Parts: sequence; C-alpha cells; structure tokens
Amino acid sequence: MNHLNKISILFFLLLNLFFTACEKDNPTPGEDFGTFDLIFDNRVGDQAVSLVNADATEFPYTNNMGQSFNLTLLGYYISKIELAGPNGEYFADEISTGADAAQVKGFYHVLESDPNSQNIRLDRIPAGKYDQVTFTLGIDAETVQEGATGGVLDPAEGAWLWNWDAGYIAFGIEGRSPASPREADQFNPENGVQIHIGGWKDIAGNANMVNNVKRITLDFPSAVNIESRLSPNAHLEMDLLKVLDGHANNVDFSTTYAVHAPAKGKVFADNLAAAFSVDHVHQ
Repeated sequence: MNHLNKISILFFLLLNLFFTACEKDNPTPGEDFGTFDLIFDNRVGDQAVSLVNADATEFPYTNNMGQSFNLTLLGYYISKIELAGPNGEYFADEISTGADAAQVKGFYHVLESDPNSQNIRLDRIPAGKYDQVTFTLGIDAETVQEGATGGVLDPAEGAWLWNWDAGYIAFGIEGRSPASPREADQFNPENGVQIHIGGWKDIAGNANMVNNVKRITLDFPSAVNIESRLSPNAHLEMDLLKVLDGHANNVDFSTTYAVHAPAKGKVFADNLAAAFSVDHVHQ
C-alpha cells in the first residue's frame, strides 16, 4: 500500500510540473511583453545626411533661398515616448533621473555621428496592436532637477545643456555655407553656421526665455503587433529642410547663421513637429 501511495504522489508531482511548464510556455495575453524599435533617419529633402569635417569645401545641400551648405553636426533629444493602439493599448517609456548614468532612463540623445543612438529600443511593452507614437522633442524642465544629470543629461559627458534657465538644446545643427559671412575664430570656422534650438520654460519678464520643447504625435501607416515572439520597428524620418524652410520661414544664411538663444530659435522650433514623419514600419 505504501508503495502504491508513493507512486501516486510521484505521478501527481510530475503532472503538476507538466502543467506548470505549459503555463510558462503559454502566458496569458496580459502577461506577454515585447520590444519595439524606433529608428531615426535624418534627411535634407530627398538626400540622406552625411556629415563632413569642418574644413570640407563640398556643399551638397541647398535651402529654399538657393544657398548651399554642409553639415558637421546634427542631433536632437527624444524623451517621454508613448505608444498607443486602436483598442486602448498603451505604453509609456520609463522616465527617471539621477546623478548616476544608470539612474537616467527614458532620455535619448540622437546624434548623426553615432549610428547606435539612432535606434531606440523600447522593452517591456504589453502585448497588443499599436498604431501611434508620441514623444517629446527636447527635455522638459519639470523632469530634470539640478544635480540629477547623469548619462546623456550630463554636460561633462557631452550633453547639450545651456544653463538652468535656458535648459537643454533640443535640436542642433552645425556646418558651413558660402552664404554665411561669419569669420573664422578659435570656436568657429569661416562661413560657419550654427543653429541651436533650446529653451525649456517661459520666464516672466524675460522675452529671451521661451519654451521650445515640442510634443509630437505620429500615426503609423499600418498597425504593428507587439509580443514576445516578434521584433517590429518603425522608421522615422526627420527632414532638415522642413526645419529650416518650414511655414513662412525660409532661412537666409547671410543673416541667420548663429542661433544660440531660445527666443531666436523659436521660428525653427515651430517647424519641428512637421519635420518628423513615419516612413514605414516592419512587423
């Protein structure tokens, strides 16, 4: 009898292990998570961006004024990413700050000079169908406290921080144009062009301090399914010409070649949302 009891107990233990393993292999929809990549491609009209050295004499791009120019630097900050779906699906990328780089999450410095930075991987996304992405272009003043600036927010590591009134440079380009009258000095090349769009809060009584941080929402051309077995992505394009020549503004490098203050950058900041689009998605 004892022998039969032992066999029965062993049988039920093995049966329990089998069903437990099956449950792990087949999680319920609410327990399934996946990843999603946002891939940023920078362009100037129909041309891909290609950075050159500061002394380069080739000027492959042309603005609406017919002025040629090149680029030695291009970059921008992306933060507070959210995904949404047609059936109420929702995901918000974790945001945290701190003095240590490991504490800083949800902030991304997309640099043309660093291909790895142009691919933002989001993880722990609840399984479901998603057809929209929303993100902040720049850094909100409310999300960063003085001293809590590790990682991509750390000026000592190359972060684009002006000061605690003006905030971070949300979007920046540098290059040269024969139309620019700028003379060479220890900081700038001859014919230099620098357009730095920053400003993260309005300050009463200071007309130079404006909030140029933008919230951008883009629809996908088709919905993507996110789950643990899949690796979907979306290719986002940023067209620099739409920043320089958007709305009623056509940049003139003969007069506008050094933008280093929030108010002066507002005309360009107002073009930023229209410069981004979703070119395509991969399931």
